[in-house]
Amino acid sequence: MARSTLPTFPLIVFGIIEPALLIVAYVTAMRDPATYFADQAPNYAVNAGQFVPQALGLTLQMANVLLLLALLAWVCCWSRDPATARGFLVAVAFADWGHLYAVYRTVGLDLFLNPAAWNGNVAGNIGASAVLNVLRWLTVFGVFGPVQAAAVSTNTTTTTTTTTSKAAAAKNKKST
Repeated sequence: MARSTLPTFPLIVFGIIEPALLIVAYVTAMRDPATYFADQAPNYAVNAGQFVPQALGLTLQMANVLLLLALLAWVCCWSRDPATARGFLVAVAFADWGHLYAVYRTVGLDLFLNPAAWNGNVAGNIGASAVLNVLRWLTVFGVFGPVQAAAVSTNTTTTTTTTTSKAAAAKNKKST
């Protein structure tokens, strides 16, 4: 059985680690939406009265997008179709740029350029997104090896040959 069209390193990063991190972010946002919301811009204090229903709605919708992205990453990265894996990586690489811009607009230039002041949420939104973006493009351009059709297991051939041999032996037995 084929495992993926991606080379091993990108498969581990995009097919295992990134979906796991997205699921952790999903659970974090669902467990405590107000804190998740406030952590988006730690340089601005948010009190409980500022977490209005609209903020709750957007936070929970964002959590749902994180879960969706985790599942899509898993499906597309483990696909046997090179166009699916490559298309997914290109689409998400472009989306990374929009994501980084949104974070920049949210936290401002001073925090955006100061990793020492980042909390875990901002580190993921900026640092992880930037690193993953570079890895996505390197994968698409074949730096880690080609994104190509996965090899099919030889077990299918063995099974077919064995079945054919048994059928031929049964036929020979009947004719004698």
